[in-house]
Amino acid sequence: MIIRLQLISYLFLALNANAQYYFNDIISIKQGNDQYRLFRAQKIASVKAVSYEPDNSITEGFAVTQEMSRDGKKVTITTTSNNQTGTTVNTYDMGILKRTQSNNKNISNKTDYSYDAQGRISKVHLSTVDTFMNSTISEIHEWSYDEFGVPATMLRIKNGVDTTLVQFVKDDQQNIGEEIWRKNGRIVERYYYYYNNNKQLTDIVRYNSKAKKLMPDFVYEYNTSNQLSQMTQFSLGSNNYFVWKYKYNDKGLKIEEVCSDKSKLQIGRIEYQYFGL
Repeated sequence: MIIRLQLISYLFLALNANAQYYFNDIISIKQGNDQYRLFRAQKIASVKAVSYEPDNSITEGFAVTQEMSRDGKKVTITTTSNNQTGTTVNTYDMGILKRTQSNNKNISNKTDYSYDAQGRISKVHLSTVDTFMNSTISEIHEWSYDEFGVPATMLRIKNGVDTTLVQFVKDDQQNIGEEIWRKNGRIVERYYYYYNNNKQLTDIVRYNSKAKKLMPDFVYEYNTSNQLSQMTQFSLGSNNYFVWKYKYNDKGLKIEEVCSDKSKLQIGRIEYQYFGL
């Protein structure tokens, strides 16, 4: 079921908090905002995701729907799995994401997004409240940019006291080429980003201490319409990997995702159905 939830991550902007900060805070938010504007332009009121098993039977007990308010300011995503239902509400203003809030059992997650005068992400504030454990976790990302508008640094401040400095190094094409995490004066993580001739992200790479070499976390491929056509996700502690393949209709809307493992065994398939205003 984890794979099926990952299958819908790009469509519904469910971000992985453990992924690279440049990808999460900058690239993914831009992709989500672009997708939101596409939905508005196509007058999409709701989306339904239907999950299929490897034998092409419909997955029982699993449902995902997305509904947009008439004014377009709120998008509600409802996920049902294993007789449990979770809800995420994305709030938009002037075509950009301002808040994501989800509730599931006793846990509430909220992320607020702030932008500067140039429309760039300036601050991301994440908070998690667990009423059962009576605990609250807060995390703030403070972004700064160079004179060319490219990310230069980001401060990750956890619970107001635990700070990590994230630095970004540009390649010769002015793309972000490296993401370096520093804490207490030492490097704790480093990611490398690679691009194609269209400046589209193709690889996210980091050092694998077990293999003792650089290995990819993600590899992306695009079709002739510059749409994401395939994503490969590698597991850090395993030899296995997963491949997602995407199909779109003539309006640019994603209509299918298929996930397979290293042996090319199909693990799951998602079809998307769109409904207009």
